[in-house]
Amino acid sequence: MVANSTSHPPMDDSLSVHALEKSSTGVQCLEPSAATSEDPKMEASAKKLDLSVKEQYHKLWASMKSQRRFCWWALYVMILTFAWGYDQGLSGTAIAFPEFRKAYGNYYTQGDQWVIPALWQSLWNAASTIGQVFGGFLAGQFVDTFGRKFLLYAAVIISLGSSFALVFAPSLPVLFVSKLLLGFSVGLSTVVPPLYVTETAPADLRSTASSLTNVVIVLGFFISSLTGYGASKIHGVWSFKLAFVMTFLVPGLYLIGLPFLPESPVWYMKKGREADAKKSILRLYGQDADVDRMIETIKEELRTLEGDASAGSQTSWKAIFSKENRSRTLVAVLGLQVQNFSGGYFANT
Repeated sequence: MVANSTSHPPMDDSLSVHALEKSSTGVQCLEPSAATSEDPKMEASAKKLDLSVKEQYHKLWASMKSQRRFCWWALYVMILTFAWGYDQGLSGTAIAFPEFRKAYGNYYTQGDQWVIPALWQSLWNAASTIGQVFGGFLAGQFVDTFGRKFLLYAAVIISLGSSFALVFAPSLPVLFVSKLLLGFSVGLSTVVPPLYVTETAPADLRSTASSLTNVVIVLGFFISSLTGYGASKIHGVWSFKLAFVMTFLVPGLYLIGLPFLPESPVWYMKKGREADAKKSILRLYGQDADVDRMIETIKEELRTLEGDASAGSQTSWKAIFSKENRSRTLVAVLGLQVQNFSGGYFANT
């Protein structure tokens, strides 16, 4: 930096502050100097950024205690994603039951066994995935139109209806359609709850709340394994039907609490219903919540999203496959789909 004609007193080397120098225009410019450990403010700032693992968990626990009301709501909402893990585990578990093969398969004297045709085995395992594709896509299209809570009701009601049909399905075609509808409800269940929680969570709990999705899904896999093991000890058709009955459990309990769940305040703000958004915040966080500050935060985030959407509207689908974006698109897709290439679906069957 070029010094002006004004003389300056010599700078003490022990100081770790930034030296201020006036430019010829009178504007103050910051000139960094070597920082030493003698500045308590700098040390305090460094310590805040360099937290130990124990301190990070302590800070997280403190945030959860201060926002315990929201944490309970977040856990309740995320429980619905349990269906994804349980449904995937159920596909392979059901075919393993001899009574299931006897009820829906064909008898072969050679080998003295009941076998479900390969086509229907494939359809059985693919039904849920097909339903999830449509359920997830439609959830993305209509979640801003009808609201988060409406789609949660839809997911629960469809899940209960398809579970009932699954238990009492008289034939393979009915079994396939039941599994397809169950997969559709699972598609809704894996889109709406994470959206609800992440958009309503405070900034210091957002990543933790989002991670509940995978935790609950894996819990569903685990429970399906336990259910399959326990049901295998039962003789008769209820050996596999009991595993199907368990698909009633979570949606049934979920339906009891759903009328008390407040609609997302973010959705209310998108619809211009600020008064309803404030009421929703009070129900989510309690009477001590700083409602006005939260409303302003939501407004700022929505303005940012509107700017991103405006920029996105000027980009075509063709652009993501262009030479400059091709690598980025490949990384984004593979990051989500590489787990499917591991053979996990075939292992379940």
